Amino acid sequence: MSENPGGTPPRDDDASVPPPPPPYGSSGGSVPPTPPPPPGAAYPPPAYGTPGAQPGGYPPPASPYGQPGGQPGAQPYAPPPGQVDIGAGFSWAFSKFGQHWVAFVLGGLAWFVVIAVVAVVGLGLIGGAAALTGGSDGVAGAAAGIGASIGIAIYVALIVLLLVLFSAAFIKAALKVADGHAISVGDLFDTSHAGQLVLLALVIGAVGLVASFIPVIGQIAFVVAGFFVFYAVVAIVERNEGAIDAIRTSVALQTRDLGTGVLVYLVVAVVSWVGSLVCFVGVLVSLPVGALLTVFAYRRLTGGQIAA
Repeated sequence: MSENPGGTPPRDDDASVPPPPPPYGSSGGSVPPTPPPPPGAAYPPPAYGTPGAQPGGYPPPASPYGQPGGQPGAQPYAPPPGQVDIGAGFSWAFSKFGQHWVAFVLGGLAWFVVIAVVAVVGLGLIGGAAALTGGSDGVAGAAAGIGASIGIAIYVALIVLLLVLFSAAFIKAALKVADGHAISVGDLFDTSHAGQLVLLALVIGAVGLVASFIPVIGQIAFVVAGFFVFYAVVAIVERNEGAIDAIRTSVALQTRDLGTGVLVYLVVAVVSWVGSLVCFVGVLVSLPVGALLTVFAYRRLTGGQIAA
């Protein structure tokens, strides 16, 4: 390179001035570009320092718990379907009841008042009608008897309807708890899916009415029918199914593993029975615990999520 003291700066096109070195990694630099691999071969890992690369050329580690930025405990518990741990379900149900007991107890009290008023008024109407027609004979007596039978059937259907809506209220609240949400008393009076729940109540009420005319065997058949429709309310609320489809879903779940189905059914029945032995206060605990345990078993059988 020739000196040019005090003179005109050299021009860019001056052949005597060497060009500056190209940036590292460019096609004109000292490191030639990596040629593409032959067809069918995989590209090598990116060099250290390129975006997304890690020391050693390994890809960045995946975020924990399956989601970017996941935190321990942030994801719901979703085990493989078909596995029901009764002990774990019982513990989970009691734990969740303890966290939401105010809403469950106050909502249960309100439902008890509604059912008690309807029961007392209905019994009063039936008793009054029987007293007015008690002395009738002949055609009038037969008509009175038919009317009384129809009145009793309507009364039984109404009570069954209220009980189904009552149990559905706890199931809806339990599903919300399983999703990881807080509940309030208003959640136990959610009127969604009321039409299909009423249809389910009518079906169950009709079966119960027929079973009531068959001594012993009818009652046993009604208990067996209750076992097979055990998850029908959950299927209506959870999957938005119709009453008949929900019955089919419940039957399919119960027959998939009869041993597990019978065990869950008996445990929920025993919890309810023990609650009734401890009088009114016990029922306010046993009913929500039974609903939570039912939802736990349903979610386990269907592979759904269960909030920790």
